[in-house]
Formats: sequence, structure tokens, C-alpha cells
Amino acid sequence: MSRPRIIMRTVREVLRPSLGEGRSIREISTACALQKSTVSDYLKRAREVGLTWPLAPDMSDSALETQLFGASPLSRQDLGRPVPNWSALHQELKRPHVTLML
Repeated sequence: MSRPRIIMRTVREVLRPSLGEGRSIREISTACALQKSTVSDYLKRAREVGLTWPLAPDMSDSALETQLFGASPLSRQDLGRPVPNWSALHQELKRPHVTLML
């Protein structure tokens, strides 16, 4: 299972001390309350795409996320699978002896 992403504000808090001030991964992980592996992963991604500090002033959070993580994953509709009718499914599950397996 993949790790959930942290908000882009926190990513900026990780990039600033490392790229701007030369802090170590351990110092950044303690300051931001993140795992060292997470900090290391974000710094590795930043190096791979060539980010430097300070970031461009017009770089939004969505642009930063796209640079670090690429395009957002495809939704179910993009894959051609129909989206379930959740309200009908919920009503069916209220019936006796109906389970998700059925």
C-alpha cells in the first residue's frame, strides 16, 4: 500500500531547509515531524527534477505537485470502468442476509 502524500505546504517546509540552508535529513525530519525516509524521498524527487531554492514565486502548489509526482493518477472513469451507484448499493446492503460478497 502506498503512503499518503503530505500537503504541499509541508513539502515546501522540507525543501527550504535542505536546498536553502543545507540542513541534514535528520534535522528536517525532526523539525517537520516526518519520517527520514519520507524526507529523503521528497529531496530525491526534487533533485531529479532539478528544483532549487528559492522556488519560482509563481509556482503554485499544484504545479509543484505535478513536478514532483507527475500527473495525477487516472480516475475510474478514465479507465473505462463504470462508477457504482453507491446509494442503491447502500440500500441493498440494508436488506437481511445481503453482504458485499453477494
